[in-house]
Amino acid sequence: MKRNIRSMFLLTSLAGGLIIGSNLGIGVVTADSQKTASVTRDTSRARYVTALSRSREGLIYSRSVPTNKPAFLKDTLDIDVRARDTYWKFANQSDYSSWLPRVAFELFYDDSARLRFTAEWFNPDGSPWFSESLNYVYTGINTARMTSDYSNELLNTKAVVTTGTYGLKLTNSKTNEVVFHGKFKVNKKAAIPGDVRNKNRFEFFVDNDWNLPVGYVGFKYDSTWDYLQPTVMMWFKGRLETKDFEARLFHNGQEILSTDEGGNVNTSQERGADCLRFVDVCQLHLWEFYWPKFMVENSDWVRSRKPNSIFTKDKPGDYTVKVFHKGVQVRETQFTIDANGRIAPNAFSDKISLTNFKIVVPVKVTGTLDKWNPATWKTDAFYGNPLPGFGQ
Repeated sequence: MKRNIRSMFLLTSLAGGLIIGSNLGIGVVTADSQKTASVTRDTSRARYVTALSRSREGLIYSRSVPTNKPAFLKDTLDIDVRARDTYWKFANQSDYSSWLPRVAFELFYDDSARLRFTAEWFNPDGSPWFSESLNYVYTGINTARMTSDYSNELLNTKAVVTTGTYGLKLTNSKTNEVVFHGKFKVNKKAAIPGDVRNKNRFEFFVDNDWNLPVGYVGFKYDSTWDYLQPTVMMWFKGRLETKDFEARLFHNGQEILSTDEGGNVNTSQERGADCLRFVDVCQLHLWEFYWPKFMVENSDWVRSRKPNSIFTKDKPGDYTVKVFHKGVQVRETQFTIDANGRIAPNAFSDKISLTNFKIVVPVKVTGTLDKWNPATWKTDAFYGNPLPGFGQ
């Protein structure tokens, strides 16, 4: 049965806990908000939504309140390695590199009780390697963060020197729910190439090339909700500078804005932070591009306060974003604004849970800025859980 765009974002109920369509952590308020409230079983939540709609006429997006049912956010999952230049099996030798995996991820959650998750790690042949209890930290922005411990005991008993494709399973220890089961590929490069004395020193790293053709369009967690600015997010390898980027926004094929004429270019997420010797190979950053004059009319007064802006409601249709680095195009992606001025769900919106009305979008990687394996995303995306039909 075909669903309309509006229904994709209405509050629904699953297993006794609220979720918000394909975009967890966000509620939608429209002139129809009484109908929106009626689909949820949580009456207090319904009263919250209704009251909000009455107090802010014209509001179409609003930040939601998390529940006591944690929702796993796949886009935040980061598998990395912790390496050091000793190896417990040869304790009397120095400059012998070994490594352990570590994981971090976030859940949309209200911090009503401490969460307990377990990470189970598997060898390339599928046999159990070791397991660990993860640390819990509440971020204060409607998400809880789970991370591996920096355990010297594990480094002294479980660290390895071999590369390959390893496995990971994440389980909610209180409910026994498996929230993730996937794989990751570990590679290495000689720390000091050609130096015989350091032949056992390596930089170990997780192959994260699959991130490059994966992008997002939505809003930042700290956005000003009166006048939301659609933000486009894309991954790049290495350490790049803001001044070298330009992002051009096209509407129905016509260029309407450029970050060179008033825009913002920033970094947020990072992968491979400890990979310091070969940053162009194994360190990635998620770059954000947005245009302050391109915004959602999300309050009844913003049009009078921002008279020179381009409002999404006035320009529905197809948008293309082309990113340039030092004048050379290196990325391209697309999204659609619906007739109500909202970011329209795409073919992948039901396949991944995201916050802040983000949608995942395929990104076309062009030019020679990044050295990467274009075939990686087909099997390795989201650590062995690619979205069907997704790709360049």
